[in-house]
Amino acid sequence: MASMNYMSGIDLSNNNFVGAIPPEFGNLSEILPLNLSHNNLTGSIPATFSNLKYIESLDLSYNNLNGAIPPQLAKVTTLEDFSVAHNNLLGRTPERKYQFGTFDDENCYEGNPFLCGNCSEEAVPSQLVLMMYKEMMIS
Repeated sequence: MASMNYMSGIDLSNNNFVGAIPPEFGNLSEILPLNLSHNNLTGSIPATFSNLKYIESLDLSYNNLNGAIPPQLAKVTTLEDFSVAHNNLLGRTPERKYQFGTFDDENCYEGNPFLCGNCSEEAVPSQLVLMMYKEMMIS
């Protein structure tokens, strides 16, 4: 039986990085932890992060990320730690299944006033709709 070679991890926190997270990070399929916290990253969370088959820890906190959390992330079943706290994310948090059912909303998602957990369409603030419209106009 062939042994698996897992990349131990990447910690790029506190580096004053700016700009978008390259979607190619999703190609690091055998990485365990990925820490991009405490930078000035902007743009959205790449949907390619759903390709991180063995990731155990993903920390994107304290950046300026915006847009929705990709629903594809709910397919990642190996996550033990997840944080997108203190960004500008909006919309719904990932569906509460697999590992995402175990994350504490207060710690994982805090500091994102336009994110909501088990919210209905009526509960989405009108400011969220306005913010989404502005984002579409800028894009």
